[in-house]
Amino acid sequence: MRSRRYIWWWVLPSAILFLGIILIPFITALTYSFRSLSFTTSTATGQYIGVENYRRLVFDQDFYNSFKVTFLYMVPAIILQGLLGLGMALLIAGAVRRARILIPIMLLPTLLTPVVIGLIGVLTLNPDFGVIGQFLNRLGLVQGAVLGNSDTALLAIIAVDTYQWTPFVAVILTAGLLALPKEPYEAAQVDGANRIQTFFRVTMPLLWQYFVVAILIRVIDAFRIFDIIWVMTRGGPGTATEAVAVYAYRHTFRYWDLGYGSALIMVIFVFISILVEYLYKALQKWQTA
Repeated sequence: MRSRRYIWWWVLPSAILFLGIILIPFITALTYSFRSLSFTTSTATGQYIGVENYRRLVFDQDFYNSFKVTFLYMVPAIILQGLLGLGMALLIAGAVRRARILIPIMLLPTLLTPVVIGLIGVLTLNPDFGVIGQFLNRLGLVQGAVLGNSDTALLAIIAVDTYQWTPFVAVILTAGLLALPKEPYEAAQVDGANRIQTFFRVTMPLLWQYFVVAILIRVIDAFRIFDIIWVMTRGGPGTATEAVAVYAYRHTFRYWDLGYGSALIMVIFVFISILVEYLYKALQKWQTA
């Protein structure tokens, strides 16, 4: 009995933290999504309007554009991070003795906040004094500011996000590679399999569960990207980089339409939940196929 009481004392701080930071704001946003609440409209003072905010959202073309932008960023970014992370993991796993030195250095971009990473991106891509910005202009690949061009702004955000999160994927895959059993490799060697065959038929099937974890974490985080975009472009030029999180923030904290902004947040939450569930099942089926 005493041990159970002590367990409750350990669990209580986490429960309070969960209640205060996650559950209460979620319930508040859910309540606001069914109300007409705006700090800029005198008639919208919190009246219950049912699903009117959601009906408005269905016919909002800018909302659909924000979803399009999110996927245009998310899909290539995650593919790049997965491939580069796998390559880095294979290199690190091949030099186990140096892993203790390489991993902390490699994780430096991930340890920095997205705001700092965004500022680094803005400075390095500046056409006047940025190293990468000047280099691209001299080669003639970009005319003017990279972030001021609707054709290159989203590519720049993908590159900056990949710079920050590829080491995170690499560390997860490195841990998986170092934990793989040796018996399948010994059997493959006895059967005369070469390195390519061993990689695709032994390493990848065994490593796939770690790959799934890394992909799911990155999908959840990438779909709600806000910090880097807001620091680098604020969703511009125009709406070229306005992802769903930026669009929801703009309506909630720039236009102060809390009712509609809360409805946007709820739809984003439901969509992420469905997307992750579907992606997890699809990846599991792919592994067993």
